[in-house]
Amino acid sequence: MKNRPVILLNMAVDIIDNRENDVIISQYVQRVADSGAVPMLIPSIENPEIIDTLLDFADGVLLIGGRDYDPADYGETPHPETVMNRLRPHFDIAFGKAVLARQMPVLGICGGCQLLSIVSGGKLIQHLDNASEHRNGVTHQALITRNGFFSKALGKSAGYKFTVNSFHHQAVSPAAPGNGFHIAARAFDGSVEAVEFSGDRMVLGVQFHPERMDDLAPLFFSLFCSEAEKFKALK
Repeated sequence: MKNRPVILLNMAVDIIDNRENDVIISQYVQRVADSGAVPMLIPSIENPEIIDTLLDFADGVLLIGGRDYDPADYGETPHPETVMNRLRPHFDIAFGKAVLARQMPVLGICGGCQLLSIVSGGKLIQHLDNASEHRNGVTHQALITRNGFFSKALGKSAGYKFTVNSFHHQAVSPAAPGNGFHIAARAFDGSVEAVEFSGDRMVLGVQFHPERMDDLAPLFFSLFCSEAEKFKALK
């Protein structure tokens, strides 16, 4: 057990019984554990020293999905459809920046994908024109657009079409995915389905929810765990 890599997971903050609570959907945690890694849930405390101490324990980071981030974080005013009720968003911004400053592997899912873009200088499309075709768990086709960690997870090459679920109304802007990021996959309508760093470090953001897909979850989480093991071996 002690040789397994440790994956940090951020949590959402919700009001329950008039109190703030750090919460997480258990599928994220279970998929990390099933991959062979040790999940470690972290509190939303915006303190640089605490964040750095937590990251010292980590061999990888999973950034979970959630509500919309404040468009002010990428220099815009809110769209009428942007939901401005995310609690403690500044923790995620500080945490995301600190994570990218390390060399460990990172997997961002849905809102976590968007967070990676924001903290690296990218922008979001705040509301897709066809948002109804991306919400409530609908499935649709997507296309691998470059070879990298995303294509490696699927065991396919650029040009391959696959099916994903969809639970969002925002997306990474294809014109500004973030410094160092490349578009790795696009949805049926051309919107961004995945972004990634080039090179040997796995920094991957996916707009869909692989943890909710029994066919894709083992592929993405096993690759993520493998990269965390490599990082752990170098520490």
